[in-house]
Order: sequence, then C-alpha cells, then structure tokens
Amino acid sequence: MNRLKYILPLLTLFIFSNTYAQKRKEMNNDRVKAYKIAYITNQLSLTEKEAQKFWPIYNAHEELMRKFRAEERSTIKRDIADTSNLESMSETEAKNIVVFVSELRNKTHKENETYFSKLKKILPYKKILKLQIAERGFKKRLFENLRKKSKKEKK
Repeated sequence: MNRLKYILPLLTLFIFSNTYAQKRKEMNNDRVKAYKIAYITNQLSLTEKEAQKFWPIYNAHEELMRKFRAEERSTIKRDIADTSNLESMSETEAKNIVVFVSELRNKTHKENETYFSKLKKILPYKKILKLQIAERGFKKRLFENLRKKSKKEKK
C-alpha cells in the first residue's frame, strides 16, 4: 500500500509528460508546415487561383513522399538494425530488402513524374523552377534556425 502511494503520482507524471511531449511535437510540426506554406507562397507569388489548385496537389504529394521515406527508413531499421545483423543476414534476405527499396524508389520516381505533370497544368514553368528553389531555400533556412537554436541551448 505504501508503494502505491508513490507509484500512482509517478505514473501520472509519466503519462502527462509523454502526452505533453507528443502535443509539443505536433505543435512544432504544425508551425513548420505553416512557415513552409508562407515561405513557398511568398517565393512563388501565387495568385489566389493558382494557390487554390496548387496546395491540394502539393500537400498530397508531400504526404505520399513522407510515407515512402518513412516506409524505406522503417524497413531498413527493422531489417538492418546494425552491421552485425547485416553480417548474419542471408543473401536472399538482403536481396529482398534491395528489391523492396528499389521498387519503393521507382514508385517515388513515378509519383514525381505525376506530380510535375499536374503542376505543369496549373503553374508556368518558371514558377515550377521557383518552387524547386524555394523548397531548397526553406530546408536551408530551417536547418540554420535549428543550428542557431541548438547553439543557444548549449550556452
């Protein structure tokens, strides 16, 4: 009974902190998405009509690409946790992983082709090129901000 008195508050604290961390991560993801939308919209100077057609296509593409990347990462993490796993793996198992990753990358390539064919219907080619530059610029800015933030936290 005496232990229960200590376990219950600790368990509550653990659950609360875990929930808080997940919500904070979601809030950060939402802020990054909002910043990305604002950054890309500003860089492309999208008209209202272009924006209405562009964002659903862009968001669907981004979600699919995120799923492909996550699938590849989870497969590799699950099957090849470290090099010792790789050493004990059979050639057939290794082949299956390589084939799976190759097929996934082919799907990614096909999705990119579909995505660009959709973009060509709603945006001029210059804006499609600006989009590529804006995405790289956004990633660069995001990493710079993260680096600055981590430096401040270390001090």
